[in-house]
Amino acid sequence: MNNLFRAKARWICFFGVKLLLAQNFSGGFNFTLPANDSTTQTYLPAFPAQTIRPAVFVEVRDGHFALAGQRIRFFGTNIVGAGAFPMPEVAPKLAGNLRKLGFNLVRFHHLDNPWGTGSLFEPNSDTRHLNPVTLDRFERLVHELKRNGIYANINLHCSRTFRPEDGVIDADSLLDFGKGINLFDPYLLSLQKEYARQLLTHVNPYTGLALVDDPVMALVEIVNENSLYRYWREERLKSRTEGGILTRHYQAELDSLWISFLRKKYSSTSDLEQAWRATPGSSGHPDLITDGGFEQFPAGTYWQLEQHSPASAVMVTDGQTVYEGAHSLRVVVLQTDGVGWHLQVKYTGLTLQKDSLYTITFAARADSERVADLAFIKDSSPWTYFTGLRVALRPVWQTFQFSFKAPGDYSNDGRLSFNIGLQKGSYWFDAIHFSQVNVEGLRAGESLEDGRVARLAYQECLQFSDQRVRDQSAFYLELQNHFFDEMRRYLKEDLGVRVPITGTNWNIGVADLAVQARLDYIDNHAYWDHPQFPHEPWSATDWQINNTAMTNDENGGTIAGLFGGVPQTGKPFTVSEYNHPFPNRYQSEGPLFITAYGGFHDIDGLMFFDHLGGYSSWNVDFIDGYFDLHRNAVMLSLLPSCARAFREGYFRPSEQVLRVSFHPDDVLLAPKNDPNAWYGYFPVPQKLALQQAVRINNFVADQHFDPHGLPPVGSWPYVTDTDELVWRKDLLIVNTPRFIGLTGNLAQMEDQAVGSLTMIGATDRATLTWVSLDDLPLRQARKSLVTVASRIQNRNMQWDGLNTIHDDWGSSPTAIFPITVYLSLQIAADSLQVYPLDTSGAEKGAYLTVFPDDSGRFNIILNQYLSPTLWFGIAAMGGSAQLPEESVEGIPEPGLRRIFPNPFNVSATVEYFLPQTAEVRISIYDLRGRLVNTYTDNAGYGVRRFVWNGKCQDGRIAGAGIYLIELAYAGQRNYRKCVLLR
Repeated sequence: MNNLFRAKARWICFFGVKLLLAQNFSGGFNFTLPANDSTTQTYLPAFPAQTIRPAVFVEVRDGHFALAGQRIRFFGTNIVGAGAFPMPEVAPKLAGNLRKLGFNLVRFHHLDNPWGTGSLFEPNSDTRHLNPVTLDRFERLVHELKRNGIYANINLHCSRTFRPEDGVIDADSLLDFGKGINLFDPYLLSLQKEYARQLLTHVNPYTGLALVDDPVMALVEIVNENSLYRYWREERLKSRTEGGILTRHYQAELDSLWISFLRKKYSSTSDLEQAWRATPGSSGHPDLITDGGFEQFPAGTYWQLEQHSPASAVMVTDGQTVYEGAHSLRVVVLQTDGVGWHLQVKYTGLTLQKDSLYTITFAARADSERVADLAFIKDSSPWTYFTGLRVALRPVWQTFQFSFKAPGDYSNDGRLSFNIGLQKGSYWFDAIHFSQVNVEGLRAGESLEDGRVARLAYQECLQFSDQRVRDQSAFYLELQNHFFDEMRRYLKEDLGVRVPITGTNWNIGVADLAVQARLDYIDNHAYWDHPQFPHEPWSATDWQINNTAMTNDENGGTIAGLFGGVPQTGKPFTVSEYNHPFPNRYQSEGPLFITAYGGFHDIDGLMFFDHLGGYSSWNVDFIDGYFDLHRNAVMLSLLPSCARAFREGYFRPSEQVLRVSFHPDDVLLAPKNDPNAWYGYFPVPQKLALQQAVRINNFVADQHFDPHGLPPVGSWPYVTDTDELVWRKDLLIVNTPRFIGLTGNLAQMEDQAVGSLTMIGATDRATLTWVSLDDLPLRQARKSLVTVASRIQNRNMQWDGLNTIHDDWGSSPTAIFPITVYLSLQIAADSLQVYPLDTSGAEKGAYLTVFPDDSGRFNIILNQYLSPTLWFGIAAMGGSAQLPEESVEGIPEPGLRRIFPNPFNVSATVEYFLPQTAEVRISIYDLRGRLVNTYTDNAGYGVRRFVWNGKCQDGRIAGAGIYLIELAYAGQRNYRKCVLLR
């Protein structure tokens, strides 16, 4: 066997390198799943059409969603914008197809969008009246979904773009669909209530019920991705001219609310000053930066340009574009390689004292919208990163301030740098100051009576007293609490909504989670390798992706951020947006990751983003965007098996749930506890989610959260406490009794057992799932489905390097890269019948009969070069787990029996059994499907033998590798593999 696996490893390595280096591929096969198909097939999981029961509403029971006391898990998708308003003839087909794929929930997203005619609002009109045409189409689709047992998750505010006709002040100047502002402005609150009433209380003519009275509505989401606290954290609660979201009117309104908040709590400026008292000490410290205005010394004297080839830049002192004084520093980035720190302007030799507070202020601009990363690191090996800040630069000067507490003593060993290696162009820096500071309280000139008390910027919080930071945090959180409390009250009490309601899904650390704890369930979003737009948001041509595999991310990819300390005890948890967007060539890993870890974390709903964004292309075999899955056969093919496993609870939930509680100061002082974490302040290491579940109990604990004593988090392999999920470098393995999943570099799994499946080898990376179709363990299953999905592309799709296709999406049809996998299955059977399935899931052509080997295992080759399909149905025949060798000749099933010796060096004997005299053709293929040799024979009943001498049809000696032997007779075909060694 050692020689066999060495030969196989050589073959897989050769093809693996060749295939993975290619961006586009040739020789792909088309496998377009019919968009209007709702048929039930023998070898696909069955999701019968069952009309939703009347008067049985989704509720929360024992911390999960339930119907009439029985738990329900939602396996869902998003339908976005115009996709929610299909033509009448399309609606029943779309609903039936969604059911067949395994969905039992649709999240209706961006119904309120401002683009095109696919909106609940009429174009070029106000947003206070619903469009009767699109409303009718939406309600017809809801009716069809209901008939198919598919529930609705209704989103209220997503992309509504307020107009002057709505009576909204500065409507034309509101950014991000008015987000942030709509959480504190009372008039915008009234408009959101009005819209909810119009949508939820309108009687659907097809169901005879309004959504508030129809159990088809399972969930309600108040606002999508909206958090005042997050806007504060991102330094956007300031004027438009300063890079914020506030017009002068809304800035004055927010300032007024802040003063009112303080006056309710403090009676006078003296009272406020006493509460906010600062620590004693001198107020002045020397500037640690020499010539931060670039007035005395030329560029390169104190500030140095570090370059890592091929990235390159030039640095000069500029006397034309300045913030103050006569000069600034200009850096022109000529070439980038996608790594920010490969180009950096650095100041070295800084000295810091442990636990002392430092503040950096600087002015910066760029020739276009760009980003720069401020970083403070150790200036010698191992160059430890301490803290930093990403800033968004614009073609105007902006000032920035950033404070941090020194993590240790560093004598002439600190480095301050601006990392600018992500985007080409010009950057200017000026007025850079870096000094130690004392904690402040009330600033000179601030007066409560006069209404002059500034709102703190998030990055300023470290330099202010705890109580001032508590009050500033509490102010924004109380505004959010008021908004969500009032909207929930209005929906429940005034409109009569009976189903669970969530607030939003833009959770930045414990602060936002404390707000969402007041709602009925917790929701979250995540994407792996979301497209980036370096210059213009959502540009059709100027975008890029990393094009990397999440299996290779040792930090836990999306999983750590989704589940690491986010779910809460006693509340359902959902992920209402998830995707590994196209054209990432590793995207097939996404469905398995979110399904398996979602099951392990015992979540209550997951929704892929998205299924359909426009009904006009609902049945076109062409992928024309990052997110839509409805024409992406690689992603769609995995959904039935994943849906079956998730909805039926095939994954064992975490057995060692870590429950944590937080003190109010853990929330209110989050800006001081960890101001630089990308996802906000999470005191629980989020990578714990790779090994056990973490739940928040409450936010009112008597003691501060103490991270000491938490379970250790190591590195690969990450193993869940159930032992069902193992994530090692470049491979995720999911092993449950009724579902097995593998994704990543399958070639590294040579001869590795996963439950009843042993992966013998594979020709490339892919995602493979094997699911029981009769609810029995796979070892006893009479019917099961294997799905093998690699990657997909459009015809003539043009890549520019590895990171973008700009707008060169190509054309129809799509093509899937074929691979071959070698499996050994352990199933209680006398033989297996393996059926290639067509795009509807029906049996396609002749099946392959497989008998067990001497160890009782069934060795199967799934070759997409020869059988261009993503689905293979498996039927277990008989009941014995092992077939004795002496009983083979008595079996009536014809076909290939064995090849011996195997592997071989010179020749191999191929043995087959025929039930009748027939003309036989024996063909030998390599693993690319190319014919190597062929032989014919007029054979009679019984066991026959044929010897292959290892030669090609032209007499050449065949090379070492794995070959397929095909036996064809009387319209029947079956296959076995052999390995030729040289």
